[in-house]
This record gives sequence, structure tokens and C-alpha cells, in this order.
Amino acid sequence: MQIKMTLKAPVDYLYQQLIDSAQADIQQQTGRPAPKQSLQGVQYEKKWKNGLTGSLKVTHAEPGVRYAYELETPHDHYMVDYQFTRNGDDGAGLTYAETFLGKDKRTAANNRIGVTLLGWFRKRRFKKMMSQMAASYYQ
Repeated sequence: MQIKMTLKAPVDYLYQQLIDSAQADIQQQTGRPAPKQSLQGVQYEKKWKNGLTGSLKVTHAEPGVRYAYELETPHDHYMVDYQFTRNGDDGAGLTYAETFLGKDKRTAANNRIGVTLLGWFRKRRFKKMMSQMAASYYQ
């Protein structure tokens, strides 16, 4: 799934919002503070309330340019990538991409069905979340 959108907030603000969220998740999952410097290369085990666990690795953390991570679970390999472009002082272009690779044929088929059936709702929810994040800059 790929989403391109234009947001009315500075790139640096949006990028920092993502980093703040990632740092909070790292601290919650590991019990240790997240690195103050770049998160690139940080890897940790992530646990969800439903009992699922996975290994998350930050693959790119380039301030104001790109934030990306990979998540390995027992059934899937997820890749998520946020890429920013500057549109003046108070505008940002965002290209968001996510890829799900099932580790077996059944999981891969389920992923394709899920993307087909729920893709519109997921895109809509993502766009709403990013728009609210941009709007919070002016509050």
C-alpha cells in the first residue's frame, strides 16, 4: 500500500512526532529510555496485548527526510517507510509505503485478501491520523 499526501505543517515537526512516538514505544517495550541520538539501527522485541510478539528494527532515521522500520513476526515481515519532502516553510509532502510479506502461501494469500477488503479503510484511517498530526502544529 502506498499513500501520497500533502500536509500543512513543517516537515521537521511531522518527523519529530514520528520519532517521539517511536521513542515512547521503545521505552514502553524495553523498560529503558530510547537513544537521544538517531534511532537508526535500533532493534527491540515488541509485544502486543493479544500475545503476539515481533522483532522491530529501525532501518532509516534521517531527520526531516525518511523514517522506516521492519517488523518480523512469526507469520509476516512488514516494511514501513515514511518519506518527506519540503513544500515551503510550512508544508510537507509525505509518501507512506507499507509492504506485508507472508512467510508462507496461506499467510500471503490472507494478506492479499485483507489489503483488498480493508485497504480503503486503512488508507482513510492513516490519512486522518496524519492530518490530525499536522493540525496539532497550529494548536
